[in-house]
Amino acid sequence: MTNHDGHENDSLESSLDFVVPFGRRVAFEVLGIPIPKGSMRAFLVNGKPVITASSRKLSVWRDRVASEAKNRVAAVIEGPVAVTLHFRLLKPKSAPKKRRIFADKRPDLDKLVRAVLDAITGIIIRDDSQVVAITATKDYGSTSGVSIEIDEIQS
Repeated sequence: MTNHDGHENDSLESSLDFVVPFGRRVAFEVLGIPIPKGSMRAFLVNGKPVITASSRKLSVWRDRVASEAKNRVAAVIEGPVAVTLHFRLLKPKSAPKKRRIFADKRPDLDKLVRAVLDAITGIIIRDDSQVVAITATKDYGSTSGVSIEIDEIQS
């Protein structure tokens, strides 16, 4: 990235300047309990390697996200994108009623993000390597799910 004098500038502040202007935006919400991507397990079946996700519920969640994504786009975005994800989890029954608590327990935010990016790949974006900026949060809410925004970045 070059600064106003034409010199290279590697500071974080200047690296965020490239996120503007945006092209089209795809925004939607998926209700349900967000399932993290987690680790993959590998084992042998009849001498052949088999790789599977550690959570059985992951494929249902990923299918739900993919289904909502298919309803929102006509064509896959080919260029760079910025992604914003806001995950909502149900507040535990044991949580205090009058005090603000943060969703600092499992599932891990980065694994929730990976599951959503995998679900939208091939539908909204060609590959998750196109994601050049990402904002993700998780919090407690009255309903569980995720709000998803994908912004195409124009060069």
